[in-house]
Amino acid sequence: MADKAENAKTFGALLAQAWENTPSFICSNDYYIYCLFPADDSKAEWIEASITFPDGSLDKKDISASKAIALLIEELKLLPTYGADTIVTSKAKLDQVAVRLGTLT
Repeated sequence: MADKAENAKTFGALLAQAWENTPSFICSNDYYIYCLFPADDSKAEWIEASITFPDGSLDKKDISASKAIALLIEELKLLPTYGADTIVTSKAKLDQVAVRLGTLT
């Protein structure tokens, strides 16, 4: 089993990939950081990944586009609980998430 630091490094690479791909969805709350993005330009396959706090557990799945849409809907249903400000929409917020990810090392 990978340790927290290794998981944080792996997730950091996925987070950077998600930020560079369009469309993508990134959110961060007290319990986890989550990202969902296309695996390539065809957008037929997507990557869903999350890392939890404070244990640093990493979950990564390759999924179909239709499954990605369903998972996005599920994440959006949680927004009333966590707040719309949990969505990462700027480079400054992405930098804050990266700093938080660094606490797992």
